[in-house]
Amino acid sequence: MRWLCAALLLVTPPLPALPDSAEIEMRLQPDGSLSVVEAVDVQQRTTRTIELRTPAGDHRDRVHSLRDLGIEGSGTAERRADAVTVTLNPGTSVLRYTVDGAVRDAGDHLEVTWTLEGWDTARTLVRASFAAPRIAIGVRCTGCTAAQNDQTGLTRFSGQRLEPGQTLDIAVDLPPGTVPANARVQPAKTLAGAFVLTAPVAWAWAAFGLLLLAGAVSLLLARRPRPPLPAGFTAEPFATPDGVLPGHIALLRGTDPVVVTAVDLAIRGYLGPDAGPAHPPDDRLTGFERRVLDGDDPLQDLEADAIRRGWLRPPGRARRAGIRITCYGLFLTIVLALTTGYAQLGVILTLTGLALALAARFLPDRTRRGRILARRLRDPAGLPAGDRFVPYALALGRPAPDTAFALGEFLVALQDRRRTPAP
Repeated sequence: MRWLCAALLLVTPPLPALPDSAEIEMRLQPDGSLSVVEAVDVQQRTTRTIELRTPAGDHRDRVHSLRDLGIEGSGTAERRADAVTVTLNPGTSVLRYTVDGAVRDAGDHLEVTWTLEGWDTARTLVRASFAAPRIAIGVRCTGCTAAQNDQTGLTRFSGQRLEPGQTLDIAVDLPPGTVPANARVQPAKTLAGAFVLTAPVAWAWAAFGLLLLAGAVSLLLARRPRPPLPAGFTAEPFATPDGVLPGHIALLRGTDPVVVTAVDLAIRGYLGPDAGPAHPPDDRLTGFERRVLDGDDPLQDLEADAIRRGWLRPPGRARRAGIRITCYGLFLTIVLALTTGYAQLGVILTLTGLALALAARFLPDRTRRGRILARRLRDPAGLPAGDRFVPYALALGRPAPDTAFALGEFLVALQDRRRTPAP
């Protein structure tokens, strides 16, 4: 019954009895919204700005929304992003509105806060009442001369001789569960507020941590030694694992690809016993084999061919990608810090790029396909005998089979040719 009586009081608020005074009634609705009716008498044109975004400490702002605004009498209202400005002409006017975001969960109780008054002319007397579904268990008011619960269950506030701009900051404590809490706290629109930890930012940090963990595990697995696999060399028909050439093996195992490729070309008849050209190049030769045949350095072409075949990573690609992501993150941090906030998202992106650029130093040069190929090339029992497999044995670091090919004489001739400058 007390709640019903209190609700009826808001239908027809009492009009101010004194000049430049106000009668205000507030009712907390079951959904947590705060309905406010202000009957205000002004003797001259008067303006009040209702701030909807107020500091809440720790570089955060308390954000309210104001709806269903109406003025009965002579006056106007102007809405802005974070405030509403009300202007009243001389006489008595009734201001009605509903506030969302006034109820905060304080743990063992609910706290309802709102700011009244703040007109740019002096107030002779201000009286306000507050009604809620349950009786208040605590009352506070900054700027009031009195604040208390009365025998009807209403909470009443009053202030006298308010200076221009002076406000009444009320706070009412209610039992927990009286209404749903709806307070909204957002980062302040300042540089420090842009870096405040919020729920989306916390989720982003968690994702970043999981990404780092997954990357570290993947890196350890990629660098972990694995047992060899069957190589797959065959003599009849001639085949090598994954179509690998002796120069590729030398590159993957860190041996001299020029010597190995030259021996391979000699076995295939492109180089003579003196290590000089014996057959013109044809379409069966790769780019790096042509360079060896011409006496040039084949390393760049050999690496490009291994990258094309998917055995090696493009050098520096991961590091360059990390640097680009870092630059994007720095740019995003600056943009978010100067606009919408949540600048820590840019910081997280920056750290992601730095982590990638750093991890690139520890990434194996070989791709997963290249690592599998390298495991197959470690099989000591997978290499048949015959001249055709001499360059492969040399690339694998194994004793060359005893064949008709004069390997030792050819290597001496090749060494002499490499020492002799080209004409």
